[in-house]
Amino acid sequence: MGMELGMAQTRLLPLKLLLLFPALACLSSGETQVARVNEPATFSCDYNIPKKEMTNYRVYWQNAERVVQAYVPGKKIEELIDPSYVNRTTAIDLSNNLSVTILSLQVPDEGTYECIVQKLVGGQYKRVHKLDVKLSIRADFSDPNILMHEGELSQRITCSSSKGYPQPKLFWLKDGKELASFNTTIFQDPTTRLYSIDSELCVNQTNNFSLTCLITYGDFQVSTNVTLKRDVPPEPTLQPSIIASIVISICFFFIALILYLKRHHCQCPTWLFFRMS
Repeated sequence: MGMELGMAQTRLLPLKLLLLFPALACLSSGETQVARVNEPATFSCDYNIPKKEMTNYRVYWQNAERVVQAYVPGKKIEELIDPSYVNRTTAIDLSNNLSVTILSLQVPDEGTYECIVQKLVGGQYKRVHKLDVKLSIRADFSDPNILMHEGELSQRITCSSSKGYPQPKLFWLKDGKELASFNTTIFQDPTTRLYSIDSELCVNQTNNFSLTCLITYGDFQVSTNVTLKRDVPPEPTLQPSIIASIVISICFFFIALILYLKRHHCQCPTWLFFRMS
């Protein structure tokens, strides 16, 4: 009898585990969202409360122990919400998976948000649901601005971009091949936490080539392409003033020659008089 009971318990063990795993998944499941700065983001708690039992539930949305929004019957919600989220969130939508919306996202809003649902059971509130939502903030960098500064022996080129997030990386590409840059600086605004980046590059240009300034940030990127053309020195040409001087000099030469021949009673070549006539 005892042996049969033990075997029965052994057979029931996998069933208990199967029943337990969904419960654990319900308490720890989550998702990831990517949203842009200054845009709204809506999080779903993936849980619905029966209308007849609304007064027996409490719901909290929080980020790093800061209450973002809450549903607590009989209490003023404004007293529970963290000041950084006041007037920046919508009320919890009790008819739509307990969702909440954060308005006008900023970089400091990045992080993990928790939805905690508690139910009144036997005079005490017990957690019956928990869901995590990881929020990543994105701010698009401006198109890289490339400037060229002429030098005597080499050409200095700068590339800059600003107001982006997350932290960027900058690459110089010459005809698709990476070049080593120098003096690359990254600055993060202490208030907005948005990044700016500047970089310099020196090249000795011997022929035409394509240059790209590529900036990556997270899974996104922006780039600008320019074509550098080698300056070919123009072929020397005679200026009009130089030509006039040569013609005048030739004329004076022939006049002096004629006067010289006449003074010395020399017979001038017939071709000379023909050209002068």
